[in-house]
Amino acid sequence: MLHSKGQKNCPQCQTGSTDAAPSAPKISREVTPAQVQLLEYADHLDGPNLVKSLKLLHDITIYHSHEPLDEEEKDALFTVKGLWECIEKITE
Repeated sequence: MLHSKGQKNCPQCQTGSTDAAPSAPKISREVTPAQVQLLEYADHLDGPNLVKSLKLLHDITIYHSHEPLDEEEKDALFTVKGLWECIEKITE
């Protein structure tokens, strides 16, 4: 399609497209029964309360623990943070 000035539209910048969002990940494999069970379980949880709980666990570990954290524990806390951020996006 050409603009009034004879330029073509960018195929990745189409508006009004019914396709999935470009940032949505493509799942190239089937979901396992365990993943389905997790999704069903999470579907019944209250998202905002789950986010508060994950944040509380994160903060208690970081700010109220007197033990130093090793890299594995820091990575786990970063993963928990990523999880609550994903849940926040879903519940918005």
